[in-house]
Amino acid sequence: MNTFQPRMVSERRGVAVTGAPLAHASDIGLAEIWRARCAAGARGDYVSRDPRLFVVIEEPASEIALDLGQRAGRASSRRLSATYVPAEAPLTMTIDGATEVRHLDVHFDLERLGPVDGLDHAAATTPRLMFSDGRLERLARLLEQACARGPAPLGLLGDGLLTALVSAAFAPPSRRPGRSALSDRQLRLAVDYIDERCGETIRLSELARLAGLSESYFSHAFKAATGMPPHRWQLQARVRKAKRLIARAEASLSEIATELGFADQAHFTRVFRKLSGCTPMEWRATCR
Repeated sequence: MNTFQPRMVSERRGVAVTGAPLAHASDIGLAEIWRARCAAGARGDYVSRDPRLFVVIEEPASEIALDLGQRAGRASSRRLSATYVPAEAPLTMTIDGATEVRHLDVHFDLERLGPVDGLDHAAATTPRLMFSDGRLERLARLLEQACARGPAPLGLLGDGLLTALVSAAFAPPSRRPGRSALSDRQLRLAVDYIDERCGETIRLSELARLAGLSESYFSHAFKAATGMPPHRWQLQARVRKAKRLIARAEASLSEIATELGFADQAHFTRVFRKLSGCTPMEWRATCR
């Protein structure tokens, strides 16, 4: 399966990128953490043919302004923020004073990403400027930490975090009062554990014990951090691994279903279609 290639045109003035970005790329999208030095009056103009999330993950020393013209107007902030830019929407960034900017860029393929709660045609074509969401900030930090571990590909973990970032941007926040999200450390332990054992039966008690929490508290805290319950994260990890196995064409669909812990091939097909928007056979056809 071909790795996703971003299709963005940019012009920058007074913006100097510092080093190579930390990155995770797969067939569904590309996530990159960038650091740049910006002079007073710096400006950047960007147009991407794919949807894009722009997440500021370190508070800048000067105000950043983003302008999407008549589509969404202009917004500015010196705080952590996230911006969703639909495909083909021109975005202008200006900075009033000298600062460093550390941010996450997520470019993704809507068709290959699969269904996401809250992401329909209207949401996909509606810009959102500089909104605040603790889940996005936490997931961005987790992705950065995972990328910084070394040159080895992130695999299922990277795809899980990329999908979770998009899901968090569109899923409504939890309305339950008094529910705290997992800490960065607790979340990292949990998602690493799930991704490494996604084809096995993972009990909620195992995950709760890793985080040092009760089962009930862990379940709500995991959803508060990621926008989805632990079981759905595991199912998505199984489907992502299934896509890789299907692309290799080394095993039958029934063998893949068994390896990933599904009851049978019919169960595998139902879950795969629900989470990816197509059947395993249709996915195999695209791989060929």
